[in-house]
Amino acid sequence: MSVSRSAIDTKPYARAGQADRTKILLRCLHLAVGLLGLLAFLAAGLYLYLELPDRTQTVQVHNIMNRANHIYLLCAVLLNVQLGCYLSVLNLRFARGLQWLGSILLMIAPVLLLLAIFDEPVSAGPELPYALPAVAALFAGVVLHAAARVLARRQSR
Repeated sequence: MSVSRSAIDTKPYARAGQADRTKILLRCLHLAVGLLGLLAFLAAGLYLYLELPDRTQTVQVHNIMNRANHIYLLCAVLLNVQLGCYLSVLNLRFARGLQWLGSILLMIAPVLLLLAIFDEPVSAGPELPYALPAVAALFAGVVLHAAARVLARRQSR
């Protein structure tokens, strides 16, 4: 018995109605966060370029932390742009819930990383009140999206 590949693949994905609106909303949110984040990335880079060399007593560790947070911000922003372009919302309610939770975490991460650029190096402690939760949110968001996809694939078999 031969089952067409398209019949298997389309079952767990969103169809017309509420799921289409969810798909459009999630994509637009990710794309908006991503594009605004790209502007914030450029602005933060300009700030770091213009501001850091003027500090005569800046510790090298702070420069490294700023640059690392700046690269993390770029990573988070590009991940949001990518999801804004290619996200396919799943049809299963539980899987779609996992996608939403993962998306919220992925959209919060750039905001936390932007705060990390401007606030963390100023506080001279070893704790990372913004960068660590942001990286954890990125990790958890990607894992939730992957888990939702695996759940949908298993359900379609």
